[in-house]
Amino acid sequence: MKRFFLTLFFLIIITVSRACAELRINEIMTDNGEFTAGEHYDWIEIYNGGSKEMNLSGYGLSDKPQKPLLWQFPEGATLAPGGYAIIYCTGEEGMAQYPNSNRYYASFKLSSDGETLVLANAEGGILDSLKYPAQYGNTSYGLSAATGAWGFFDTATPRKQNEDTVYASRAPCPGMEQAAGFYTLNDGEALEITLTGDGPIRYTLDGSTPNRQSPLYTGPISIQKTTVIRARVCREDELMSTPVASTFIINDPSPVAVVSLSTDEKYLYDNEIGLFVKGNGNVANYLTDMEHPIHFEYFDIDGQRQLAQNASFRIVGTSTRGYKQKSLGIFAREEYGDADAFYYNPFKNRDYESYHAFVVRSTGSDFKATRLRDAVLTGMAEGLGLMYQDATPLVVYINGEYAGHYNLREKINKYSVAQWEGITDQELIDQIDIVEGAARDTQIMNGSNEDWLALRAFVKENDLNQPENLQYVTNQLDVDNFFTWAAMEMLLGNTDLENVRMYRVPGGKWKYILYDVESSTLNNPTGMYMLLASHKLQSGLPLSSQYSLMSNLLKVPDMRIRFLEIVAQVIENSFLYELVADPLFDYWEPIVEQLLPRHLDRYDMHNSLPLAQWRTNVKAARYGVRVGPKNLLDDICDVLNVTKKEREQYFGHVVALMEIHNAPDKQ
Repeated sequence: MKRFFLTLFFLIIITVSRACAELRINEIMTDNGEFTAGEHYDWIEIYNGGSKEMNLSGYGLSDKPQKPLLWQFPEGATLAPGGYAIIYCTGEEGMAQYPNSNRYYASFKLSSDGETLVLANAEGGILDSLKYPAQYGNTSYGLSAATGAWGFFDTATPRKQNEDTVYASRAPCPGMEQAAGFYTLNDGEALEITLTGDGPIRYTLDGSTPNRQSPLYTGPISIQKTTVIRARVCREDELMSTPVASTFIINDPSPVAVVSLSTDEKYLYDNEIGLFVKGNGNVANYLTDMEHPIHFEYFDIDGQRQLAQNASFRIVGTSTRGYKQKSLGIFAREEYGDADAFYYNPFKNRDYESYHAFVVRSTGSDFKATRLRDAVLTGMAEGLGLMYQDATPLVVYINGEYAGHYNLREKINKYSVAQWEGITDQELIDQIDIVEGAARDTQIMNGSNEDWLALRAFVKENDLNQPENLQYVTNQLDVDNFFTWAAMEMLLGNTDLENVRMYRVPGGKWKYILYDVESSTLNNPTGMYMLLASHKLQSGLPLSSQYSLMSNLLKVPDMRIRFLEIVAQVIENSFLYELVADPLFDYWEPIVEQLLPRHLDRYDMHNSLPLAQWRTNVKAARYGVRVGPKNLLDDICDVLNVTKKEREQYFGHVVALMEIHNAPDKQ
């Protein structure tokens, strides 16, 4: 109690202007939307306004004035005169600190609802305090460099001198009288767009975010080609409004859904931060986890705009990041002034009401083969209870320019796993474990891989024919799920079995996701043998988890039988060609064929993917799905020493069904 009153005393006697303080809190940001090293922590900037270097060792920051040393600077922390230090507020204990770069990680978080921050010396004496109001998303709050008054800035300036002008409130958003969407104009005609709002409106026509220097709206805007109009109310005495955007697609109807993305060119092509270029760094920009703001619009197949909100994007994928057409992860971020989810479901096989993220996918390594293989082949898993990404074909525009054919996909993350598993409690969602990259299983998408690595080590080191060892494994791993995933991968003939995702929900078992199977139906049995018989691995290939699991489980007679049963179930559910694959191909093939000529023009791909070759590729994929399962059964029976009696017992009925539905002469 004595400490509490002493702290209050220090707060009361602070009479020196913060703007003149030697060491002061200078700027803060809650609801930070700018990513650094894959994270978007809130931050506090402190400034040394004195003439001497300050030793910060033991100094503290806190959002609890009664505990001014809640977090302390490490030993050796200093701040030069005129220098800035950034403290990221993570809420996590024990994070590394970086005094040499004046970058620190505090163990508390900032509240966007407003609270009091204090800066204290090593004895707990208050040097500065800030009682800040409720904050706007991705907007900094700090001291005016000119007047010393506190307020919101148009532009955050971490590690730099603050702007002169601050604002106490934000202007309301403008509107547009004309609906975004598709318009047909005759030669010489123009579409007139009327902006509405309480105050001056600044706008752009190139996808960039309007600022106070952007063109001032004085009357209807005439457009004659596909254009994105972005606008903000821009009053002199208020923070600029959250930007709004509408895309007007002129004389360009689409047979599929359309996504329009708009963002500043610097986020695409700048050598320092542009994600579409290699850049100047040692690591190509598109290989990093940098994430930038973007405006996302989704128009359904009927041309109706279903989504329009500020979001963020980053490049996703592995080897495909270097391709000219890049896959984009699109994330709902409330920090940018809109919702933390996309409240619309564009996928026909899902009944979800919202999504936290989408993937606007370039079709991956299939980009110059069929452009539909991953969407079709993962869709064949419907009804198995095996998680996969649903898909819908797209045409995409970026800043009003046609960007080609893409496929919209569900994004694998903790939220999509939670939807699949029916989990709604946020605390449980945060605890979901997702592991990727099964060669070493060290890539953690969420949670931890510690228990997965322990399970993997146990399987390699113990005889699963011992009941207690098998029980341990089946307590940790959903074996039916694993066998179902393995059967799908083998029946598809997937040759890229290193690109794998596994997950576990709190209290549940580890499960696999059918993911990234465009390297399938290539008439190559390598993937099957890698799964079935680890001793037949090609030289140099790693003994990854799925190979070890399969090899050791199949040494157990009951597990071998269960695997044979599940292979038969998967064939009956997913590989009776006329009933499953053929309708999927029949849906996707004409759509992609219709989109392909313009897409090939856009990426100058007519030589690398002639239309005749594309048709041949699709025909080959169809053939692989139709005849592959029967051929695989011969391999399974050979590798697992299946007797003639067992073959009839487990596969007789599905062989008879395939003779009806998978006959090669049925095109």
